[in-house]
Amino acid sequence: MIAYQFWGIKNKCLKVGSRFLKIIGFTLLIGVLGCNRSNEAKYKVYEKKELAKKIREDSLFKGLYLKMPFKEFRTYSFDMNVKGHFKQGGQKSPNWVQCKLEEMTYPATLTFYPQFKNDSINEMNAAIYYENAKFKDGIFEKDSLLLDVLNLMDKWYGGKTFKIKSPNFYKEDIYVKVKGNRRITVYPDASGQIINLWYVDLTNLNEDKL
Repeated sequence: MIAYQFWGIKNKCLKVGSRFLKIIGFTLLIGVLGCNRSNEAKYKVYEKKELAKKIREDSLFKGLYLKMPFKEFRTYSFDMNVKGHFKQGGQKSPNWVQCKLEEMTYPATLTFYPQFKNDSINEMNAAIYYENAKFKDGIFEKDSLLLDVLNLMDKWYGGKTFKIKSPNFYKEDIYVKVKGNRRITVYPDASGQIINLWYVDLTNLNEDKL
C-alpha cells in the first residue's frame, strides 16, 4: 500500500527538482527575448493566442487534472492503489507515484508527483522510462524513448509541439506543447533513458506575477 505520509504531504509536496524547472521556464523567456524569429518567439506568440481563448484544458493523465482538490487527489490515488493501478516508487524518487503505460511501443512506466496551490493541483512533475531497457544492447537508439514519448503526447493531447534549443550546448533540446491554459514541457535527462514532463497551469503563473 502507498505509505500514508505521502498522501499527507500538502503544500510541502515534494519540491525536488523545482529549482531546475524554474530554470527551464526562465530559459524559455530568455530565448524569446534573444531570438525574434526563433522557435522560442513563435512559441510565445502561440502561447498568448491559446491563453486569449480563455479555454481551460485541465486534463493530465490517468484521471488526474489541474485544479484537482488535494483531498480528491488523495482519495482517488488511494483507490487506484487498492485496485493495483498506482503504487509508490519509481526511478525518480521513492516518494513518487508510478503506474504502467500500455500505449508505448515497449513496456514503460509513468511516475509522477503533483504540486499544490490553494489545496489543488497547479503543477505536475512526471517522468517516463522503459522498463528494464538496455540502451547499449543495440535494440534502442538514444532518442527512441524521446520520440516514443513525443508521439504519446500528440496522441493524448494533440496540438502543436515546439522544439526549443537549450542555451547550454551540453543540454538537450526541450519540447513545449500548449493548449488553452495547460503547458507541457518535455525534456530528457542526460542519459536519454528518462524523459521528464512538467505540466503547468499558465493561469496560475500569470496570477503569481500580479
